[in-house]
Amino acid sequence: MDREITADIRRRRVIRRTATVIVAIAAIAFSFAATVQWLRPSVKRRNIQTARVERGAVDASLQASGTVVPATEQVVSSPVEARVLRIVRRAGDRVRAGDEVIALDTSATRLDAERLADRVAQKESEEAQLRLRVEETIATLRAQLEQKKLDREIVAFKAEQNAKLSREGLITAQENLAAATAVKKTDIELTQLGEALTRAQRNAEAQLAGSAMELRTLRKELAESNRQVGLAMMRADRDGVVTWAVQDAGATIRRGDVVARIADLSSFRVVATISDVHVAKLSAGMPARVRIDDSTLVDGTIAGIDPRIENGIARFYVDLAAPSHAKLRNNLRADVFVITGRRNGALRVRRGALGQGEREEVFVVRGDELVRVPAQWGLAGEETIEVTGGLREGDEVVISNMTDYAGVKKLRLE
Repeated sequence: MDREITADIRRRRVIRRTATVIVAIAAIAFSFAATVQWLRPSVKRRNIQTARVERGAVDASLQASGTVVPATEQVVSSPVEARVLRIVRRAGDRVRAGDEVIALDTSATRLDAERLADRVAQKESEEAQLRLRVEETIATLRAQLEQKKLDREIVAFKAEQNAKLSREGLITAQENLAAATAVKKTDIELTQLGEALTRAQRNAEAQLAGSAMELRTLRKELAESNRQVGLAMMRADRDGVVTWAVQDAGATIRRGDVVARIADLSSFRVVATISDVHVAKLSAGMPARVRIDDSTLVDGTIAGIDPRIENGIARFYVDLAAPSHAKLRNNLRADVFVITGRRNGALRVRRGALGQGEREEVFVVRGDELVRVPAQWGLAGEETIEVTGGLREGDEVVISNMTDYAGVKKLRLE
């Protein structure tokens, strides 16, 4: 027969059922809360970089790509058409001033120089012979002139004696007239000989001047030919390193062809390229900074801007304040920042990945959350960017790339 359940047992059953329900409700609530918390995006602090908004100077800059090149580079070109006999120095070899770099076959050039030397010697001999002939002609004319002067003295004396005798009636008037006429004739001959001597002297000067000019021209041609022979020795005119040289012995080199390049690797400069859109903002003398690596910046100045634009790219040159910096290497790639403006006492923040536009939404640390805030930028430099709106001094801003969280308004910060 059935027995009535006691009140104590019923109470224990109610308590057990109630506890079971409470535990189930708590488990459901916990699971729901955990699920909501799990679905809410989060980021670990160690995975992001942040920076404080502060006041200070902001330098506006334009970024360009640069290549470190030697400040001084000698281009060795062939002054003559010749054949390469042997490669004396190859790329990477160090040379001193006067060292031979490339040996060329200069036999044809030497033969031309020898021919010119023979022509110079022949012309010198011809000039010497001309000088002797001229001197002989002038000497003959001078001798004739002196002889004619003596003749004139004789006939003048005779005419004077005849005049005295004519006055005394000792000779006829006809004889006196003949003596006086002889004096006049001698004077005419003296004048003619004097003029002939002057013409001979001028003619001699003209002939000697022409011969001297021809000789000078030949000597200049000979000197130039000898210079070409010397240049064809292909020697370095300064200490440096061969950065390029002709590879093949036996190759034919035309006049003006480059056969080697020698660079002075003790000092460098930078050749930079930038979009032609920004060329109007550049000018010689502008300050620039060259980033060699993440920790090294070298100051410089724009030395010149290439007026040519190729495929929308402009080129300019930067002289470095420390051209012999230990980290500079030939053909090293570097970032170049041209300083175009400066603003003091502005709100600024470390740039990082910021500044992709004039207006941008950034994450700001608010307690244990990251909150998306619209920001407005002003001057932008390579390290800092000016804040013109949306942020306050002291705000901690995420400067890492947060494109993976586009559209997310808040993030949990762990």
